[in-house]
Amino acid sequence: MNSQTTITKVLQGLVLVHLSFSVWSGKKKLRPEDLKGANLPPDKLASLGSKRIFAPDALKVFATLKRQAERACEEVGVRFLGGYAIPEEKLIPLMEKMEQIEQSFATAKTDFLSAYDDNLKDWLAEAGEWSEIVARAVEPASRVAERLACGFTAFKVEAPGEAVSATQPLERQVEGLADQLIHEIGALAKSTWEESYRGRTSVTRKALRPLKSILDKLSSLSFVGPDKISALVANVNAALATVPRSGPVTGATLMSLVGVLCELSDIAGFITTEERDEMLQPLPEPEVDPASPSITPTKTITRRPQPAKQVEAPAVWFW
Repeated sequence: MNSQTTITKVLQGLVLVHLSFSVWSGKKKLRPEDLKGANLPPDKLASLGSKRIFAPDALKVFATLKRQAERACEEVGVRFLGGYAIPEEKLIPLMEKMEQIEQSFATAKTDFLSAYDDNLKDWLAEAGEWSEIVARAVEPASRVAERLACGFTAFKVEAPGEAVSATQPLERQVEGLADQLIHEIGALAKSTWEESYRGRTSVTRKALRPLKSILDKLSSLSFVGPDKISALVANVNAALATVPRSGPVTGATLMSLVGVLCELSDIAGFITTEERDEMLQPLPEPEVDPASPSITPTKTITRRPQPAKQVEAPAVWFW
């Protein structure tokens, strides 16, 4: 199979999703006149920072929605050509999430703009003696509205043709997909270990969710580099197959899961030698609470009355 055929086969199974978010920062560049004649170093030595001209809490919702869209793409796709390469079978569920995020962004934008003037007054009051430098930089709501936007585009990518000079750049990008996927999975594996497995001798079934997400992403994108990805898929599958159907995960099964996370993190270069040794260290025996002494229930014994025996006192009581 030649390189042109390989590129075509990989690209046929992918859809490129590009996110278009514009989020107003609520900041402006700090100017020398804002500092009331303070003695400042020359520009070649230092530069002034920024000033907040609007309450940052009121803008958090837009950054949150942008991150939600990025995370949704990262869960099923891999970074590619400035967007995300998504397996075709994952596209429809992803588009449904994107549409929900787009609607939430539009609602948040309407609410933000309707309260813009009131929030600005509150921010100026909070600025106190510095309110003048904020007021000079204030933007009208109409200008701010232009800087708040959310959108997404899904499209197919095709090789340009048979010309080597036209094909080679795209070929290099396609060949790098497997390594990019391993890099992203490695970062996810490292964070999963740190958040859910590190230092624990037992985990709940909730800790299996990120590992199952890793498996799903690897499996659905394995065709971008089967020689590098297939073995990783098999290893994750084998580890998850040892997990009991119910109850906490402990012992050898837990070690197997941590071992897979170590492999995925290590191959991508996300862990140090010390962290690798820590991950592969045998788990300590779980502490067992001392058993409470068992109390045997009292048995009721029924005795039949016996005839009294004649007891004779000993001849000598003391000697």
